[in-house]
Amino acid sequence: MLGTNYDPVVERHFRGHKKSITNISFHPDEPKVATSSLDHTFMVCSFAQSMRANRFIAHKDAIYDVAYAPSGEVVATASKDRTVRIWVPTIRAESLDFRAHSGTVRSVQFSPTGRKLVTASDDKIVKLWMVCRRRFLSSFIGHTNWVHCARFSPDGKLIISCSDDKTIRLWELASGQCVKVINELKDPALDVEFHPSGVAIGSANAGGSIKIYDLRTGSLNQHYAAHSAAVNKVKFHPNGDFMLTASEDSTMKILDLLEGRPIYTLKAHKGGVSAIGFSPNGEFFASGGHDQQLLIWKSNFDKQQNEEKKPKSLYSSEEKFDLESEFSSLSLDKKDSASTSRQNEYQEKDNVNVETDETDEDDDDDDDQIAEKLEVKKLLWANNRNPR
Repeated sequence: MLGTNYDPVVERHFRGHKKSITNISFHPDEPKVATSSLDHTFMVCSFAQSMRANRFIAHKDAIYDVAYAPSGEVVATASKDRTVRIWVPTIRAESLDFRAHSGTVRSVQFSPTGRKLVTASDDKIVKLWMVCRRRFLSSFIGHTNWVHCARFSPDGKLIISCSDDKTIRLWELASGQCVKVINELKDPALDVEFHPSGVAIGSANAGGSIKIYDLRTGSLNQHYAAHSAAVNKVKFHPNGDFMLTASEDSTMKILDLLEGRPIYTLKAHKGGVSAIGFSPNGEFFASGGHDQQLLIWKSNFDKQQNEEKKPKSLYSSEEKFDLESEFSSLSLDKKDSASTSRQNEYQEKDNVNVETDETDEDDDDDDDQIAEKLEVKKLLWANNRNPR
C-alpha cells in the first residue's frame, strides 16, 4: 500500500520572474535555489521559513541556464547575449563575464571540482573553460546544429551533449575526442543528464519520450512514452533509482527506474514545465514553468524505498565507465505488471487518484574550492579597478 506519507507535496512557492523560468540549480549545502529566466534575470530563493528571494538583473537578453559551483560561493549564468557570467550572489552582485560563443549560450555547468566550466551554444560548439582565469581551454566540435546542453560526468572526465542534429555525443576531456555518438532517429534530445553512477545517461526527447542509455554498450535500456508533448528536462534522483521529468504538456512525471514505470503525474503549473532540479540529498525538488512560478516540493516518494526491501540499484555506483571496452492535482499511475521489464518500451496507462489503493569531497577538492573563491574575488577586484 502506498500511503499519503509517500506523496510529493508543495512546501513553498515563489513569484518574481516576469517570463518563463528556464532552469534551476540547488545550493550544494544550504536551503537555496537559483533560477534563470527569459526576463534577463536570475533569482536566489531560500526555502527556509520567512526568507525572501533576491532578484538580479544579470544579462542583456534571455538567460537559459544557471548553475551553482560545488563550493556554493558563486553562480554561473548562460545567456542569449552570447556571454556567460560568474556571480557572487550578494547584495552587490559582483560578476565576471566570458564572451563565450558566437551564438546563444544554452547551458553552463561547473566541473565537480569547480575549477572548470562547460558551455554549449547555438553556434554548434561545446567549450571548456578555466574558471579562475577566465581562460578558454578547448572546443568540442562535431554537432551540426544547435547544442541544447552539455554536462560533466560525476568524475569530471567526460562530457555529454545533445543537439538539434538528433545526436547525443560523449566527449573525453583528456583527448578532446568524441568517443561515442548516439543517434536519435525521430526527434532531437532537448536535455541530457548523467546517471549518478556515471555509466548511463537519460535524455528528454522533443517527441514526448524519455530514454535511458547504457554508455558502456551504447544500448537503449529504457524508453518511456510518458508525455503528450516535448519533454524539456530530465533529472535523476541522487540515489539513481528515480527520475523526474518536465514537459510542455504541463505535467511532471516521477519514474521508478527499478520497476520501469511512472509512479506519479504532477500537475502544478499552468502551461509547460520548463525547469526542474533535485536537492543534493534528494529530500526536495523544485519546478519552474512558463507560468513564472517556482515551486519547492518535499519528495517523500523515496521514503518507501528506504522502508522496503528494494532490488539492487539500476546502475551500481561502484561500476565505472570504461572508455575502452497543494497547488493542484496529483495522480498515481496504475501498475502494469508487464511493464516491469526495463528492456521494453513503457506506454503509460490510465491514471487513478492518489486515494486509490495500490497493491564528500576530499582535501584536494576543498583546496580547489577555496582557491576558486579567492581567485574569483581577485578577478572581481581587478575588473572593478580596470573596467574594460
